Amino acid sequence: MRGNSHKAKEKLISVTSARHIKNFQILVKFSTGRERLIDFLPMFTENVNGNSLKYFNPSSFKKFTIAHGNIFWGKNEDIIFPVD
Repeated sequence: MRGNSHKAKEKLISVTSARHIKNFQILVKFSTGRERLIDFLPMFTENVNGNSLKYFNPSSFKKFTIAHGNIFWGKNEDIIFPVD
């Protein structure tokens, strides 16, 4: 046995799809096949400020993108919801 010299390779979980449901709720599907309805209002209330406040507008909030396994808002990834 080699002890702890070989760690099990961690399986990275990523967002594979997402659909706006209502208000700040998005139904998120993960690479594990699991789906979860996430209310982003608490995260936005606590973490979003400055120029990113425009994403509190419902029409702007709906314009999220999925890239690199995460959900983000804005062309420059102004706000990121990292899965990890």
